[in-house]
Amino acid sequence: MKEGVINLLDLDFEYKIWKNRLALFIKEVEILRLRNTEIETTNQNGKLNTVELMVLDEHQDQLMKLLNRIKTQEQEIQFYNKDFPITKDHTYYIEHNKLRSKMDITTKLHFEKITDLIIELGV
Repeated sequence: MKEGVINLLDLDFEYKIWKNRLALFIKEVEILRLRNTEIETTNQNGKLNTVELMVLDEHQDQLMKLLNRIKTQEQEIQFYNKDFPITKDHTYYIEHNKLRSKMDITTKLHFEKITDLIIELGV
């Protein structure tokens, strides 16, 4: 994030990026589910077991919760002037940093989980 004056537009920018990234992650989970269904119907080896499917369900739930939290935060700031300057001590910025941290952790977890499942479901 830039140093100095922080505007709500700066936070909004990151929210848009994060929402798009989470939408991509959710779409990847859907693609993995479809691939697993294809493998099941053709009786190929390599389909996901029950535990892997439960992990995928939990991961998708976490992605959706984070996406909804970001949307909520976005709605809260929409009533303010977008050029409204805030400090690093401001409630919105503190909450934004919490979301940023959660987003970083979620991104790393997503790539770890999805990479393993892609290998499992791949050729």
